Amino acid sequence: MPRTAGIIAQALYEEGVRYAFGIPGGEVLELLDAFRTAGIKFVLTKHEMGAGMMAEASYQLTGRPGVLVATLGPGITNTTTAVAQALLDRSALLVITGEVASSLKPIYTHQLIDQEALLRPLVKWSTTIAAQNAFDQVRKGIAIAKDPMPGPVHFNLPTDVAGSEQDEGRRFAPVALRSLPRREDLAPVENWLRKARKPLAFVGVGVQLDGAERDFRRFIEAWRIPFIATYKAKGVVAEDHPLCLGATGLSPVVDKIHMAHVREADLVFTIGFDPVELRSDWIAPWDEKKQTVNLDLRPNTHHVYRSSFEYAGSLSGVLHALAVAVPKRTSGRWLEADLDRYRRTLQHALASTPSKGIGPYQVAAALREVFPRDTIATVDTGSHRILINHVWQSFEPRRLLQSNGLGSMGYALPAAIAAKLIFPKRPVLAMMGEAGLDMVIGEMALLAHHKLALTLVVFRDDTLSLIKLKQQRMKLAETGVTTGSPDYVMLAEAYGGNGFVVNDVVELKKVARVALNSKRFTLIEARINPAEYSHQM
Repeated sequence: MPRTAGIIAQALYEEGVRYAFGIPGGEVLELLDAFRTAGIKFVLTKHEMGAGMMAEASYQLTGRPGVLVATLGPGITNTTTAVAQALLDRSALLVITGEVASSLKPIYTHQLIDQEALLRPLVKWSTTIAAQNAFDQVRKGIAIAKDPMPGPVHFNLPTDVAGSEQDEGRRFAPVALRSLPRREDLAPVENWLRKARKPLAFVGVGVQLDGAERDFRRFIEAWRIPFIATYKAKGVVAEDHPLCLGATGLSPVVDKIHMAHVREADLVFTIGFDPVELRSDWIAPWDEKKQTVNLDLRPNTHHVYRSSFEYAGSLSGVLHALAVAVPKRTSGRWLEADLDRYRRTLQHALASTPSKGIGPYQVAAALREVFPRDTIATVDTGSHRILINHVWQSFEPRRLLQSNGLGSMGYALPAAIAAKLIFPKRPVLAMMGEAGLDMVIGEMALLAHHKLALTLVVFRDDTLSLIKLKQQRMKLAETGVTTGSPDYVMLAEAYGGNGFVVNDVVELKKVARVALNSKRFTLIEARINPAEYSHQM
């Protein structure tokens, strides 16, 4: 009979898992050997938080559960930020932690904490794998992690259980659901659509989670509805589409412009629109009298905004039904000139020419110009992230990875490592501030070890710009915001890569093109003028 660790590994492989990330201890060695046998590559990282970010990013990139492996004690406590990241960014993450033998728990104390209790507030389900029915437990956990709103699940694996023999358990047929709502249920929405002259749609991560990108595009094109995407939904429809009006989420400057457009609209759709992605200004963003339609995977229990019509279920199903209901003519919609003017207003609000040095806008715009359309980009939390989301166009879903729901620093580098491992032929670009890089700088060792020729761009200003800006606006002294970061060029070379410092756009573009053709990773330190953030935030 197979061992429990082997049953777990096989179940994960059948789910499409090909990578697991973490730091081993004696308590997970059976599992690591089972991964090897099953065909799952284990990637040794430098810290459990970095491992968790890589695992979470692997889900974002592939739609298959990410796997994080940690040992007991500090191993599991180090995972908590990454697990919270998966919870708030709606990612299916499987956290597998080793533990002492079940027989030792009543009398042993070294490194022993209640591991289920520790992670329970951060996961959808936490369980200790039993000596029977391991396969069923793992399949249940995978189902919970994926449905209906993805999130993390925790498996606690005692050493005596990992090596024990047991039956593989029962097999369950895969579940495929596609709900097509009744035409009469959608009659009010169809009527509003026919009468609307200026409809507007906000699209969120739910469309990606349901795989409804194609149906969403058909819907907006059929009814000619311009749309705005949350940060996590960028690329659901390519952002150079004529109906795309950019992104929304955390920028007060951009949101002010979007809200003016909302006031002009006579029908507003929120489609898979997750409030976890948004600023508090999005609480009750429109007048209660405005006709609004909320289409989502689950009922609206957040009550951040109200709707005139609510639908919960398959987004593919409802969008398809609305798309095929379009009349032969949809006249009187937004004029193309109006949409072009709107996009120019957004660009003008963000663009600026610094009085000296290079500004963050120029860095972001230059990188978008140089890097190909198929680039997988990652971005860390900070002022630069908010700006980049409105400058960096995405042409595919899940190709600008970021920690948005949690907003954790230290995400960009681990996520970029996962991206290059999974898609080695794609250009991969990680954009970060120096503080975010400092948190996970040890993970740079993986770049040379795994021969990952990706590009890191550090927006360097030697300060926590977002926090500094808040202090200034609150008229407080600038305290605790100077980073004191090291010489990144020297560090990049020490870790086996290329390192450059740039001070202008021309130099940046030249070095970025060199990086794209390099067989080693390249770190570019862009010395930016942080004063520019005040115009864009």
